[in-house]
Amino acid sequence: MSTDTSATSGRSTTRPYRSPRRQLQAARTRAAVLATATDLFTSRGWAGTSMRDVAHTAEVSVETIYSAVGPKAALLKAAVDIAVVGDAEPSPLADRSAFIRIGTAPTRHERIDAAAHLTADINERTHRIVEVLRAGARTEPALRTEVIAATQRRYDTVAEAARMISGHDLPPDRIDELWALTSDQVYHLLADERGWSRARYTAWLTGRMEEILDRPE
Repeated sequence: MSTDTSATSGRSTTRPYRSPRRQLQAARTRAAVLATATDLFTSRGWAGTSMRDVAHTAEVSVETIYSAVGPKAALLKAAVDIAVVGDAEPSPLADRSAFIRIGTAPTRHERIDAAAHLTADINERTHRIVEVLRAGARTEPALRTEVIAATQRRYDTVAEAARMISGHDLPPDRIDELWALTSDQVYHLLADERGWSRARYTAWLTGRMEEILDRPE
């Protein structure tokens, strides 16, 4: 006797068909929408950028944006997430080779240097879009929640990086200093307001991080 009950249970065992071509096209559409949104957000700001603006510039419909990413707040959040890691791949920052090197480089100086270079990379990509996120958070509750969560994530990342460099947990006040030092706001002041080059900022950051991490406890 057959044990197949699909005919009598009313449930189909057919798996949904997923077209690789459609998935690739969807990924490309999402990437194009997010690239356009990033350009518009950073040039026009949160209030000056509408979903219709993004759709028109990306040459898609507003409905397509909602389907591919979500509403305006989700669009900005996704743009920030991509800026942090540098691409649209789902791998988190902690799994990236640049972050792993902070704990695996042979010498303490090299580990600090790796952290400084990664910080410079992230701040260079994110400081303008993160400022848009903060501006949007003044009026949009969903973004206000995201700012709080992102702030905590960055603090936790700084604490983990410091532990990877030193081999042990550091006192909270030392983490506070590193968290402030590596912020996108400080990068903005030095790179944008004072015109520091990438090399000068990275060298300065490496030196200040060494001072904090090498300070006797």
